[in-house]
Amino acid sequence: MKTLTKAYAISAAICLAVFAPLTASAASVSVFLNLSNESVQFPSDTNYLEVTIADGLDGAIDFRVETTDALKSIADSNFGIQSFSLNFGDTGATALNLALPDGWAAKKSPSNSSVFGQFDVEIAGTGSSRLDPLEFSIVGVAGDTPFDYLAELYEGRLISSGFAAHVAGFSLSGENGRGRKLTSAQFGGSAPVVPLPASAWFMLTGLGILALRAKLSKRQDNVEKPADHQGFDMGLPA
Repeated sequence: MKTLTKAYAISAAICLAVFAPLTASAASVSVFLNLSNESVQFPSDTNYLEVTIADGLDGAIDFRVETTDALKSIADSNFGIQSFSLNFGDTGATALNLALPDGWAAKKSPSNSSVFGQFDVEIAGTGSSRLDPLEFSIVGVAGDTPFDYLAELYEGRLISSGFAAHVAGFSLSGENGRGRKLTSAQFGGSAPVVPLPASAWFMLTGLGILALRAKLSKRQDNVEKPADHQGFDMGLPA
């Protein structure tokens, strides 16, 4: 009985260890920005920035935008994200719902604000307030979820880019198309970051628990069977 109780306790611990992270990360989505307006120096299909959107406190939706090693490796003085453009989708959010870092402001994004298309809003900092990572929130919108801000991607609609970012303060040898040393560029895209599906975690966890219970049950049988077997043999005729 003690062995079986221990088995159930271990099974419960495994469930908590695996399902707790799943619960914490279930309401979030991440995408890579893998395009650039400087396509010679920054070819497509390289992940330059990662955008993570997650449920925050009191109904807020938290954004985190961070460069990857592809850009960090060429960082120079005052390196960081200078501006970031996004769409609100059908959430009803406006620029007034943005909670931004100090030194940052929002403006309605004009149609020619980015080579990656038109966006609902652009948030930007001054040259001295570049950030990496850039973190901000959308607050006061009832019923919105992280997925609402990438609805086009998850509904299968064709879009040129889910987000756009201007990164400045790096140093890259060579020149851009305008004959100057390249120190900044625009990046866009919405390539999904694909995690291990939740269903796979459920399957792996279930198999692990079954294997553990089978092992403990077999161990229990090995403890009990020798006595029963000995008694049976003693009853056999010579």
